[in-house]
Amino acid sequence: MKIVLNPHSGAIRFNIFFLVVAMLVITQYACVSKSMDEQVGQLIQEKDYQGAVDAYQSVIDSKPGTSEARQAQLGIAKLYIEKMDQSQLGIKIYQDLLAAAPDSDEAAEAHWRLGLHAFKSKDYQAAQQSFDTIVNNFPASERSHNAQLMLAKSYEEASNYEKAAEVYDNVANRHPEGKRATQALVNKARIEQEYLNNQAAATQTYQSLVKQYGAIDGTEESVEEAKKALQLMGASIPKPDEPDAQELATEYSRRSNYRERRRAERDAAGFELSPATGIPKDIPESGFGVNPEEIMGPYKETIMQEGTADQDFAPEVYHDTVLKIAFLKLQFQEYRDAGALFFYAIELAKREKARIDPYSFLRLSVCYRKVGLYQRAAKMLKEAVRRDIRVLEAVIVTGDNQYLDEEYERAIETYNSIIGMNRSKDPEIYWRLGLVYQKMGNYDKEAEFCERAIASKTDYTDALQSLAYVLFRHLNDKNRARIFDELAREQSNSYEGEIELGGICYKYGNYTWAKTKYQAAARIAERQKKDSMSPLEQRLVEDQIAYAKVHTAMAYYKSEMEDKGQEIFDALAAEYPDHPLISYGNGQLALLKGDTDTAIAEFKASMEKDPKSHAAPIALGEYYLSQGYIDEAKVLWSGFLKANPRNRVVRQRLATLNRQLEAATNSD
Repeated sequence: MKIVLNPHSGAIRFNIFFLVVAMLVITQYACVSKSMDEQVGQLIQEKDYQGAVDAYQSVIDSKPGTSEARQAQLGIAKLYIEKMDQSQLGIKIYQDLLAAAPDSDEAAEAHWRLGLHAFKSKDYQAAQQSFDTIVNNFPASERSHNAQLMLAKSYEEASNYEKAAEVYDNVANRHPEGKRATQALVNKARIEQEYLNNQAAATQTYQSLVKQYGAIDGTEESVEEAKKALQLMGASIPKPDEPDAQELATEYSRRSNYRERRRAERDAAGFELSPATGIPKDIPESGFGVNPEEIMGPYKETIMQEGTADQDFAPEVYHDTVLKIAFLKLQFQEYRDAGALFFYAIELAKREKARIDPYSFLRLSVCYRKVGLYQRAAKMLKEAVRRDIRVLEAVIVTGDNQYLDEEYERAIETYNSIIGMNRSKDPEIYWRLGLVYQKMGNYDKEAEFCERAIASKTDYTDALQSLAYVLFRHLNDKNRARIFDELAREQSNSYEGEIELGGICYKYGNYTWAKTKYQAAARIAERQKKDSMSPLEQRLVEDQIAYAKVHTAMAYYKSEMEDKGQEIFDALAAEYPDHPLISYGNGQLALLKGDTDTAIAEFKASMEKDPKSHAAPIALGEYYLSQGYIDEAKVLWSGFLKANPRNRVVRQRLATLNRQLEAATNSD
């Protein structure tokens, strides 16, 4: 063999030596790993689970911080949960792994296993958190796609059917080309029909499925299921969009051909392609799972044929070309491809230090939201608003137009996307959401969002008026309706008005205003106290003072001012040591401290001291509901009403619970 020496021969010899050493190390590790797997597998087969844990631990001790060590952690955690009946230990190991290496492949696996364990344990909230983290933080992994399906299933099992339908729609948008999309759409339509009782939405979803996928191979089963459902519903079955289906197939074919040509060009050239023909290495992954240059490929060919390539492919303007195609994709609701292109255009503009339109971030946010990457969507929307506050108004106007066009589900999605972006706008957005739910006939939700608006701005007239209306017209709560009507017309600075406002602020976490309103209520009651009062009047005022001050103490406690809250309550207890609401207050503070046994005992003591007061029965019933003890709450409130049939507060609360239970039963 003839050897030609050159100035770089030393470097070549070093590189060859380095490669040989690297291969030896990799081979050695592979052998060790294989040997360890065999050893652990044998121990598990022999049911020597502690021996398997010890074997895994030896890997962790000998190779700390490595992928192998994290794999061993996964193995130990799995053994603890699935074989050794020590779930808490297994969960702790998963959490330790996540804390040490949150971005690793093993972290994605840990989130997945935590989610599955929570799902099997029927802790659907924890499951949702784990699956959502995978979807948003590991979008390129295969686990991400499965996690999104499990996220939808978790919402469904938790009876959060609106969110389940939304996530199934996300799945369809994220995988628009085949079976995964059609199955997700079938699930979405099923939920809309069976659980949300929205026949119009279900019909639209089924018809869209048949129309879009009816002529595409591999989707026959879901298409037939949709057709049968439409027949049973008495709805028309649309014809499949043959041209669009053909165009879809043609575009994927073009992308495939373009990808092959690029690979050949890269191999022939031997260097990194330019931004006009390949993705620069410093541009991060978008999360949409598609290559933007492959999307651009067919359009590039058209541009080149038209002879404008020099202009459109120049680096300083290429991002504008990408933006134009992204906008077209968005118009046709191809959210995955549109999002990949918006992300790519923004990154290219950053490289060229070109101006970026804030609305590009807004549109990218929409695309992220449509495929279920909500954390990224929120980040992009925040960036858009930071660059131009007028973006927020534009989103509100979009929601308003959807509301006027009776696209209520889309309006809800639009309004929800901007909650928390600007606190001064939140009351208005909550109120608008209330109006949407009013049109949908969901009056409990309407009342909730009116209350949320009031919790954000206690003198928001529109929300006060709307809440008064829905309480009077639809929820049969005429006493509270009167209170909010007086507040809206600024005709009242009453004890009951301040108590209602304080309760709403406390309910939705605005503890600063809850303190203010409860303190105002206490002052109003104290001003009414006179020496000339009858014993009955005196007792009524003392009840008002005690109730307001107990809740003032609670609001201080929730504001992380526990000492101040305790000080207020101790002063109250010293002034009224024998008052029944002192036991009620002890129960509420015990509940805030997590001492449920004491809380229950104090609530019952308060009820014994004053069987006519609704404060303790309401608090105890709400605790029962929070723990899933629905029957206990119903028995408690029904029993109270037998003794106090004219108590409107407990009667209204029980009626609301029965209405919610009936709605849930009808949806099942």
